[in-house]
Amino acid sequence: MSTTSFPSTHKSFTKRTSGSIMVRKCRHLTAFVIATVGLIGMGGISTASAQSDNYQTTLEEIVVTAQRRQESSQEVPIAITALTTEFLIEKDIRTLEDLNGLVPGFVTTNSVAYSQAPLSIRGIGGSNGGANIFADEPVAVYVDGIYIGRLSFSTADLVDISSVEVIRGPQGTLFGRNSTAGALLINTATPTEELEGNISAGWTSLDEWRASGVLSGALVKDRILARAAVSYSDRSGFGDNLVNGSDLGGSEDFTARLRLRFLVSDTLTIDLINEYQERRAKPLTFQIADISNPLASSPFILRDDLDQMLDSNNFAINDPQFANSETLGSTLAINWDLGNVVVDLLSGYRSWELNGAQDSDGSGFSNFNNNGRLDNKQFSQEIRIRSNNERRTEWVAGAYYLHEDNEMSPLSINNFNGFFGLGTNAIFNAFQDLDAVAVFADVAFQVTDQLTIRVGGRYSDENKKFENNQDVFVLNGGTVPPFIPGIGGLTLPPGTVLVPPATFNDEESWDDFSGRAVLDYKISKDVLLYTSYTQGFKSGGFNSFGLDPAFMPESIEAVEFGAKADFMENRLRTNVAVFYYDYTNLQVRRPVPTGGAFVENAPAAEVMGFELEVTALPAQGLRITGNIAYLDTEFKGGQLSAVPNDLLFPIGAPIPLETVDIDGNRLSRAPEWQLYLAGDYSFRMGNWGTSNLLVSLQHQSSVFFTETDQDQPTFRSNGWEEVDVRLTFTTADQRYELALFGSNIFDSRHITQVSALGSFPLGAVNEPAKFGILGTLRY
Repeated sequence: MSTTSFPSTHKSFTKRTSGSIMVRKCRHLTAFVIATVGLIGMGGISTASAQSDNYQTTLEEIVVTAQRRQESSQEVPIAITALTTEFLIEKDIRTLEDLNGLVPGFVTTNSVAYSQAPLSIRGIGGSNGGANIFADEPVAVYVDGIYIGRLSFSTADLVDISSVEVIRGPQGTLFGRNSTAGALLINTATPTEELEGNISAGWTSLDEWRASGVLSGALVKDRILARAAVSYSDRSGFGDNLVNGSDLGGSEDFTARLRLRFLVSDTLTIDLINEYQERRAKPLTFQIADISNPLASSPFILRDDLDQMLDSNNFAINDPQFANSETLGSTLAINWDLGNVVVDLLSGYRSWELNGAQDSDGSGFSNFNNNGRLDNKQFSQEIRIRSNNERRTEWVAGAYYLHEDNEMSPLSINNFNGFFGLGTNAIFNAFQDLDAVAVFADVAFQVTDQLTIRVGGRYSDENKKFENNQDVFVLNGGTVPPFIPGIGGLTLPPGTVLVPPATFNDEESWDDFSGRAVLDYKISKDVLLYTSYTQGFKSGGFNSFGLDPAFMPESIEAVEFGAKADFMENRLRTNVAVFYYDYTNLQVRRPVPTGGAFVENAPAAEVMGFELEVTALPAQGLRITGNIAYLDTEFKGGQLSAVPNDLLFPIGAPIPLETVDIDGNRLSRAPEWQLYLAGDYSFRMGNWGTSNLLVSLQHQSSVFFTETDQDQPTFRSNGWEEVDVRLTFTTADQRYELALFGSNIFDSRHITQVSALGSFPLGAVNEPAKFGILGTLRY
């Protein structure tokens, strides 16, 4: 049975899939079950065969860098989840989008357009999500220590990754700009002394093919190490376009990385990392509202055939929809151990260019479309000096510089119904330069063997220069209605200048001091209690489609209480965090009825909640992992611009927005509950090797995708559950591995993102049930 989750105002939310589709899904599931049973049967499993000294008997130590030094995650007084290489492989994590529901408080989405998939932590997800190109994100993403300024990485393939650290809560002191919600630290695998490598290839029932290879070893013994990784994937896409027969929701990706490590001396190490990514994507976004009458529609009336469309994966998109991008990144990392102090120098350059197009109304009607080119170049430089001794005081200090050149040139919005049916073609050429500098320091003083006090602060200064050139032309042509002053009755051909060219230039600077104070207390060597007060800051900015002054920066104050504990001789691990946030001037994305979007500031919001993570080894070969997160979010007063919810109007019409009260509304992309539960069982298969069976359940409660009109059905999604399963066989010598897996095996369909384009809801959806096979050779 295929389950679709939508608001309760819809007439039906659980429907049987049509016959041919059900037959196809049953075939995939039957083949998967037969292969799984056969694989288990190869070893003649018995209770006795599961008795082995090779099974994990204690929970491993996980090393993280959340405090700018390598530490055990259980000794860091911050809410952090570290995902290992093994976890990323077992859960078939291809991009950051696939982490949705796996980490407490972390919400991701499918790409909404232009390969930009917004991220959210603890209900804070920023003003992006489509159509506002230059707005900064509150979830800071770092790759090998280098800050990634745009959303360009959220849909990129994760290739040869050693770990992903999800840090929850503001990180304004140690990680600085745009980390009011938290930070993601993505670490690629490092070169090895010994020659090693692997080759993997896989296929899924959604007609997805992928292959990757890694080679690592010494180029010059004890002096130069190298690691090369290459990956290619071709995802045809699960959606069928009824208009032209094309596939939707797929992509073709190529990634290549070369990492060199120079062991200059016993105390000096230099890493040089170069990476190239190329992506050809076909994002799937579709209309959620009923626009069957484009001259009298409302963004708040749900289309009748929505669940039928998702059950069949048949969509109607009549305009081009693609996002083709190229990324080049270079990182130079120098680590110099001077005895009592260690110096880290990080230099990073990144170039990202994208050409894209989108059917803005997400339908078979010709109402809106857009196309454009985005270009981002950034250079960053950071120096950190940290203590390196066994004394009671540990400290780290540093300075940071970032320069960004951003271009949206050109981006064209075509409104076919605009200007009384003559249509409008609005072309924007916008540019933004950013210069950001910061200095920071953090000190930890061990008062006693059990009590540690940590204080830190960061001063940031940012400057943005913005320019926007706007031209508006007649799109369709026709005769102007007679009541229009000055031009009434005139016949205007396509391409006629409709609005005189407009240019807007502005420059704005912001500065901020963000601090943190932490008390942590070790009850024993295995139990840590902590409480913290932290601040965060996200700079203001300019609306990429606007001719208006800058919107204000947002800031946050956060209080957190937490506990981290290992019990039962390191066979049970529990981490809990309780938090409260006070937000000021929260940046919120609002729609423009004639196309585009703009950012407004909501004056205040509060967030409170708790998170619990548990890992246990209850029996030989069995590992249980789970987490649960609760969020209570609320705007405290304030008003925002909104489309009148009782108005029927032509799509693209320049209707006036009204101002509505948002006091008491929830934040967008902030589910009240999240749950993840997984059972992982390993067992011997005679002398053949070892098998591992992983079954997991994910649950997320309903979310809103707008801060206004939360009583309407189109900008929200109901709660959902997904079940994944994976069976892996590894030979006794660890060289060969074969995995059979199923993702979302009960075909639960749910909306992952809704963005207002032309004020109408454009949605993205999760993948349907998927079954696959992956083989790996290690050498």
